[in-house]
Amino acid sequence: MKTILEELNQEVGIKGSMVITPDGIMVASALGEDLEEELVAAIVSSMLVAVKRTLTQINAPDQLNSCVLTADNGKIMFYDMGNSFLVVVANKNLRLDTSIIAIQSAMFRLKNRRVA
Repeated sequence: MKTILEELNQEVGIKGSMVITPDGIMVASALGEDLEEELVAAIVSSMLVAVKRTLTQINAPDQLNSCVLTADNGKIMFYDMGNSFLVVVANKNLRLDTSIIAIQSAMFRLKNRRVA
């Protein structure tokens, strides 16, 4: 898993990535040197739980497929992989239209990897 995340991080504008469970527990991560793993995991976990709770409260479909949160200094993206989420931390200028292929490829590889 870590190798796939590290390869995704080679894309221009991506600062780090991780896989978390639907309830926010980190499974694997590959974050850049300027990102504190525990802090990012805590923030991402809280955000994921809050977004899912909000969707339930507004009677939106209970399946969160993807979510992009944009701030002044960057973006955090969540992508549902079934039993887990791929989380990508990126620069604010990352163009999703050019990066989505690499992200989708990483999701496919993560979901279909062989475990020894």
